[in-house]
Amino acid sequence: MKMKLVALTRPQPGREAEYHEWYDNTHLPELVNKFGMAGAQRYKLAARLMGSDENEFLAIYDIEADDPMALLGAMGAASKSGELTQSDAQDFGTCYTALFTEHGERVVPQG
Repeated sequence: MKMKLVALTRPQPGREAEYHEWYDNTHLPELVNKFGMAGAQRYKLAARLMGSDENEFLAIYDIEADDPMALLGAMGAASKSGELTQSDAQDFGTCYTALFTEHGERVVPQG
């Protein structure tokens, strides 16, 4: 089953460099390699169109797994046991993370 894990985050004020260093060079590689993800990429907010979310960074992880709940359980266990490197440079008070499974077919341009 194909899934997307999305995370909307932002750094703690004054700790931007530390946050980006950890996210790009530790967090993404740990998750991708430990859980066999197809890949991950980060994005920076360009413009707000609707809503009031305060997070300015988005990470999208590409995942293929048979059981979404087993994957989330394994990720939670790895985090709790210290297998995943945490950073308090991230503002956890505003963080939003969710796992989505495919719903419907991908739409591509015709022609």
